[in-house]
Amino acid sequence: MKEVSEEDISVARCAGSISRFPAPGFRCATPWATRFRPLRGRAKKQESSAGVFAIYDKIKKTIKHTLIFGIGSVVNSAFGLVLVPVYGKYLRASEFGVLSLLTVTLTLVTIVLKLGLNHAFFRHYYDTEDETHRRRIVGSTLVFLAVSSAALVALFCAFAPQASAAVFAGDQSKADLLRLIFLISFFEVISLIPDSILRAKFKSARYSTINIIAFVFQVGLISYLVIGVDATVKSVLIGRLAGAAFEAAIFFLMVRRDLSISFSWPELRGMLAFGVPLIFGQISFHLFMMIDRVFLEYYTSDRELGAYAMANTLVSVVTILVTVPFSQVWTVMRFSVMNEEGAEEYYSRVLTYIVFVSMFLALGVSAVAGDGLLLFALKGYWSAPAIIPLLAMAAVMDCASRVLNIGTTLKKRTIFAPLVIFAALIVNVGLNFLLIPRFGVVGATVATVISYVVFCALRFWSSNLFVKIRYEWGRVFSIAAIGSALVAVFYVIDSVRGPSPGWKRLTLSIAVKVSLALSFPLVLFALKFFDEKERRKMGELLQRLPSVPGRSRVGESV
Repeated sequence: MKEVSEEDISVARCAGSISRFPAPGFRCATPWATRFRPLRGRAKKQESSAGVFAIYDKIKKTIKHTLIFGIGSVVNSAFGLVLVPVYGKYLRASEFGVLSLLTVTLTLVTIVLKLGLNHAFFRHYYDTEDETHRRRIVGSTLVFLAVSSAALVALFCAFAPQASAAVFAGDQSKADLLRLIFLISFFEVISLIPDSILRAKFKSARYSTINIIAFVFQVGLISYLVIGVDATVKSVLIGRLAGAAFEAAIFFLMVRRDLSISFSWPELRGMLAFGVPLIFGQISFHLFMMIDRVFLEYYTSDRELGAYAMANTLVSVVTILVTVPFSQVWTVMRFSVMNEEGAEEYYSRVLTYIVFVSMFLALGVSAVAGDGLLLFALKGYWSAPAIIPLLAMAAVMDCASRVLNIGTTLKKRTIFAPLVIFAALIVNVGLNFLLIPRFGVVGATVATVISYVVFCALRFWSSNLFVKIRYEWGRVFSIAAIGSALVAVFYVIDSVRGPSPGWKRLTLSIAVKVSLALSFPLVLFALKFFDEKERRKMGELLQRLPSVPGRSRVGESV
């Protein structure tokens, strides 16, 4: 895999965030304060294809690493999705609900143990190109996380009965399950450093290979324990613990030459100052996404909770295939281009393209997942198809929200992140209180969709206070409108199909929905959604496809 070149690093950092001196012959980009002013005179006349293709080169790089990192991210996040057949056949609905709540707990505990250093690491790593300085950043983060997470995990294990009562409405009998969760979180936290090193160095192929190996090991072990030993949540967690420890071991082995134990308190203090304010926001964000499970546990039955958890697991295809890998690369790329001319167009185009891709996939999931459950799942899950399309739309907005906070991150105004998320969380909690007791899983779904609309609006508003990005709102809303219209057609098909259709009707329903989902880009093309530059790029991609014998390849004579 091609590494980031010295010239690329100099270009990305010439305004001072990495290199003090640009590469020979390279002209630094304009300062941030003047970067987005309209070009005038000769500069405007010379807005050439070179500048246009520079933006597309960055987008191409983002797509490339998103796809490669996506392999690792998919296997690292897809345990629940891949194991759905095992869980559905061997785990009772109540067990699946317990596993869902434990997964929420694992996420929250891991956030606390990381102390925001997963974000601060990249911001400080890219502030210098001096290898000694970078090794101090690596060493300070590694030493601190190893010591602090070990101490906190020991403390959490001591208070596991009390934690069990808090999570499971007074039930302390699941303390052993929580101890397993705490141990899993320790290994996930210490893997942060080798994980971040591979991502910062764009070692995406190596990163994905490690995750694939760990994934195969973990899925195989969990399947064996659940099917062959004991079909309980404890078996699932033991498999995850062994898999997390194995993954941490191979991660550290792979980056051993880049590791360091050089500790610097001033360096750590700076990273904590950047990262700690993000903890509250991250906790609020994950509560924002998952608090509905807690409400469903209190106000509905285990069967409804299981159906809702299954619907979210199937919709997580959008998160796993798009949001997670994109976020992995976006964490790096948004900073790597921030000092380049044309950064605004890059940020704007990224939002348009990520909404397009996530909507396309969301339509595919909506077309297949619901009818698939009716074909193969137990009847306890048959209420899930009615909410899958709406949850898929919420997943699209979740993906878009990752881009809409660019101003607060670039300007280091991270204090606004928790405020925005907390405001959205309040809206979400209020809607859950209002809707779930009356409408159950449907109320939870509606609350989720409305809350994501509010969240995206608040993120854009706060970001716009510091950096005004001219997003392509017309095109973004066109994507949303066409996608929503197709989802509405899906619901019409469901009403015609009936609640308990035979397999022939289900097969026909799936075929019609899939055809409609695949028509999504064609409808946009017919509506002249794609501009001239995009059509030209698509033409170039088509010309690069394998040609018939005797036909000259594009660029052969250049």
